[in-house]
Amino acid sequence: MDSADSTASRDGTAPGATGSTEAGAVPDPVRLADIAAIKALVVAYAYSVDDRDWVRWETLFEADAYVDYRSTGGIDGTPAEIAAWFPDAMALFTTCMHSVLTHEITFTGPDTAFGRSNLINRNGLIWEGEREYLDVYGLYVDEYRKTDGVWRFTKRVEEPKFLEGGGFAEMLREATGLYGD
Repeated sequence: MDSADSTASRDGTAPGATGSTEAGAVPDPVRLADIAAIKALVVAYAYSVDDRDWVRWETLFEADAYVDYRSTGGIDGTPAEIAAWFPDAMALFTTCMHSVLTHEITFTGPDTAFGRSNLINRNGLIWEGEREYLDVYGLYVDEYRKTDGVWRFTKRVEEPKFLEGGGFAEMLREATGLYGD
């Protein structure tokens, strides 16, 4: 880059501007910070669910965000509606462990982005008197917005690919149409 281009990032956009970054290109420092913050948001989501900390969970979203868990038998709605629903919905599970992997982020504006990440979610439960696990494999498809320097979800949709486990998983596969093979 010559001095006339000193305000352009390596991907050809102004620092923090809209633009798709070519795979493998090094983002400017502002974008690197945004990427780190969004990845931290996604990890905080996983831990807030595993810790059953619904107050923390709700703060990770913009108040007008949309959340959709219908594909696994849940509900959709605002973060406040989902946070109120979660305690009873998750009471069935004795343990819960989320892993989020292979996170891809595309910036759609200076303060907006789209993302998707693979999820593996293991839930322990007692079903018909027996201990078993429900394993959910799929994607989280997200939209994010940065407001006052903080990235939050504006949309999160769970897209399961398959469910594995015992009798509970079989019942859920039949109810949702998702199969483990």
